[in-house]
Amino acid sequence: MTVSVQSVITIEAGIPEIMEVMADVKSLVDWSSAHRAVEIREADADGWPIVVWEKISQFGVSDEMVVKYEWYDGEVSWSLVESGTQDVQNARYQLVDKGDGTTEVTFDLEVGLKIKLPGMVMKKAQKSIADTATKGLRDEVLRRYG
Repeated sequence: MTVSVQSVITIEAGIPEIMEVMADVKSLVDWSSAHRAVEIREADADGWPIVVWEKISQFGVSDEMVVKYEWYDGEVSWSLVESGTQDVQNARYQLVDKGDGTTEVTFDLEVGLKIKLPGMVMKKAQKSIADTATKGLRDEVLRRYG
């Protein structure tokens, strides 16, 4: 079963600062409660992470996965390469400069699990992931640049 979630937040920072926090994937262990370990397996010539291994644990499900990132101006996306519990994961952040020193951040996520979870657990997980991806990102950006 594949589920999707979208979350939108305004962050009081510019696109470059937000992109810098997102590119610091190793810091996910500090601001994402699901992340236990992160390792960059491949980076591009400018140091942007391309292939990343992550160990996560959330709602009683632990997983080790590899994702592949794509970086653009004001946008980052990633897709699942391998995982023990997921067969699909596609995610994207889109950043739009609002012209007043703030940035609108839209986070989209599609996840398909190989295991079955009760509907109530899935709903809680979706909300938690969306909150971490937006509110957690905002808190980390403001901690660094606010």
